[in-house]
Amino acid sequence: MRYPTANRKHQSGAALIVSLIFLLLMTLISTSSMRTATMQERMAGNMRDWNIGFQRAETSLRDAEEWLLDTNVLPEFNDAGGYYQLNSDARPSWESAPPSAGNGSIDYPGDGTPERRYYVERLSSVRPAGVSTETGTAVEEIYYFRITAVGYGLAVDDAGVPLTSVVLRSVYRSR
Repeated sequence: MRYPTANRKHQSGAALIVSLIFLLLMTLISTSSMRTATMQERMAGNMRDWNIGFQRAETSLRDAEEWLLDTNVLPEFNDAGGYYQLNSDARPSWESAPPSAGNGSIDYPGDGTPERRYYVERLSSVRPAGVSTETGTAVEEIYYFRITAVGYGLAVDDAGVPLTSVVLRSVYRSR
């Protein structure tokens, strides 16, 4: 029995061209999806790093407020060591690029680099309304403080400098 064979002169190679085009399209789609997945993973990592920095800064704010609440005799606000007068030029500036350390802050060290830090500025004091000092009884003043805290994320560059920092600020009233 003889089978009919196609003449090679009539074949044009269309199956080969279609399969190569299909392979090219599949390569483009897979490359695009890999780029998208990589970008999403970077965004998730950056968000996680920012969140860790935010939580560390928030913890610093709460620690400073608790310290102000529990301390009976406050230190002198002499523009050094983390205790500053309002808007002192000696205070740290963490919002600037590059950030400046100023005359110091209160640091919480991690493994070699600070995880978080804060400084306290003393604002004005207020005497409660309707209270007279004529009776001879001393009236306690109410002090206000501005606390500025920074928290750092986990990612660091080759020199060990944190890549992410979050700065928070609050105003706190003493008892």
